[in-house]
Amino acid sequence: MEVGDVLTADKSEVRLKVVGLVDDTVSYGHIGVAYTDLDTWRHLHYGLPGELPEAALRQATAVALTLEDGADTSAVEETTATRADTKETTFGASPGYTAESSTMALIKGFLYAISALVIGAFFTVWTVQRKPEIALLKALGAPTGYILRDALVQVVAVLVGATALGTAIGLALGSAMIGKAPFSLSAPVIATSSGLLIAFGVVGAVVAVRRITAVDPLTALGATR
Repeated sequence: MEVGDVLTADKSEVRLKVVGLVDDTVSYGHIGVAYTDLDTWRHLHYGLPGELPEAALRQATAVALTLEDGADTSAVEETTATRADTKETTFGASPGYTAESSTMALIKGFLYAISALVIGAFFTVWTVQRKPEIALLKALGAPTGYILRDALVQVVAVLVGATALGTAIGLALGSAMIGKAPFSLSAPVIATSSGLLIAFGVVGAVVAVRRITAVDPLTALGATR
């Protein structure tokens, strides 16, 4: 679509000429959004040809207000017989927005839990494989606390490196999707997700490396042979 194109609204004879394009891709229910004047919207909404009746001219679904922080909207509500909501609250009026957001939040929660389980399983195997070396360190006099701290430092280093690499790959793939799918990149969301992955990974790894405390130093001296 380019400036100068003429569009016909679905199931109507209203023709719309494209006079400009917005920089950001905007959608409503995953459908593209077009901006028009209020009279054109009224004709599309009521499907009435010619001049609109007086009652239709007074109808609107919403009015956007730019207010200062903490502004009292009660007077506006009483005067116009309307209800004032914040921008975030109005998102819930979009069909399916609340249900879809809840589903996505549930999916993300399960992904974080699965990440903790997978990381915990990985470091459990890692700890078991290093059992002879850990036993040797204990036999040489290394305190259990020192070995635990060393293991956790390695855990954090692996998690930070893996998360950074995964985030970079995700950003590269996400950048390629912009404009082709409803996808957006937000620095706070990316930072929060990365931090949660590392935090849950550390929790899962702590449960795994606690096996170090049960390693018997006699293992290094052949007590199991």
